[in-house]
Amino acid sequence: MNEKNVVLLGESHFAFKNGVTQGILDTGFKCFNLSLGGTPSLQNLYELIRNKKLLENADLIITGSNTHDIAQYNSIDLFPKSYQVMNWLYKELYFLKKKIICFIAPTPQKWLNKNCVKYVNTLHIKLAIKYGFNVINVNKKHLESSYSLIQRDEAHDFDFIMRELGRNIANNIENFSFPKKINIIND
Repeated sequence: MNEKNVVLLGESHFAFKNGVTQGILDTGFKCFNLSLGGTPSLQNLYELIRNKKLLENADLIITGSNTHDIAQYNSIDLFPKSYQVMNWLYKELYFLKKKIICFIAPTPQKWLNKNCVKYVNTLHIKLAIKYGFNVINVNKKHLESSYSLIQRDEAHDFDFIMRELGRNIANNIENFSFPKKINIIND
């Protein structure tokens, strides 16, 4: 297997030491973790711009910020701000022309506005579909099962689960698709 480069852009779900990063590293791939806990899409956009060369050399980019895109504003009245930043992020990711995975983390936190949860998670999925990105929707799995019984806390999965996810992603890197070809300009 050829050595591949994987870049993580996200929140705390990717930041734990023995989680996704370790699972990817266990397969012999390189993994560059640009994640920062407690941050929304704006941080991912910042890291994308700041580390553009690194992302241009990636074989796969995994992005996930839905939890803090919700928590950042947590109000339907402020949803347009989150919407704008998410659109910028996905458009910039598209122009990298790399395999992209949109990771939808579980959002069972009781203090989150339920409408914001629905709108933000749906927007992430719609943007991923628009650009032809791959989606791993752990939140959907969480809602359809007793998955919450095996979480570290209300907001995070155990390391061993995320590590296995990282391994599975790396071992299936060839099965993920590149973005769609759509007629847009990078303005």
